[in-house]
Amino acid sequence: MKKRTYNTREKRLLFLCVGTIFLVGNFMALREFTSRRKDLVTSLDKLKKQETANRMLLLDGPRMEKLDAWLDKSMPYTNSAGKAQGQLLDDLRNSALDMGLKTENENPLESLELSHHNEVSVSLRVRGAQEVVISWLLTLQSPEKFTAIKSVELELDTRSREKTPQAQCNITVARWFNPKPPPGYQEPVPAPAPAPAAVPAENTNPLELTTPLDGLVPLAPS
Repeated sequence: MKKRTYNTREKRLLFLCVGTIFLVGNFMALREFTSRRKDLVTSLDKLKKQETANRMLLLDGPRMEKLDAWLDKSMPYTNSAGKAQGQLLDDLRNSALDMGLKTENENPLESLELSHHNEVSVSLRVRGAQEVVISWLLTLQSPEKFTAIKSVELELDTRSREKTPQAQCNITVARWFNPKPPPGYQEPVPAPAPAPAAVPAENTNPLELTTPLDGLVPLAPS
């Protein structure tokens, strides 16, 4: 049987098909390589950042241990979130009033139990002279008080008729507490409720005399 030979046109079509398959295969392989290389570069970058963070933690370990010890010793503890929230609101209100400011829209917010601390927070609006409001804001936040400003909106009070610039401030303040009680802490025992006063028994028989009859002389019938 005579072997069939391809003509020029068929050879061109064959080379074109083989070349197309080769190009498509290389394109798919290149795309897969590029995708894997991108993932590896991203993963390597994350590992480098993690390594840098770990080195910083190792170098900063002693300071962090001192900070944790200071927090455990200094951060206050409360067994009543509601009582702590009321105390925070009283502190803010009294400090504002002492500086001649007015408070309104006082609202307690939801208490939070977080991993490192418990939090109570309140929101309120403060009005008064602009300089005084700013001075009051500067007194609120400090590490020793474990009090932090979570949000603040300060704007001029354009409706005021005072000669000095007036301002109003919407603010949310939080106070942090240690989630663990201090060593030797005992829960306060609530005082027992006072016993109700004894009620004298009512005289159920209206004919019964409460005065003894001994020694009384009966009257003679008329």
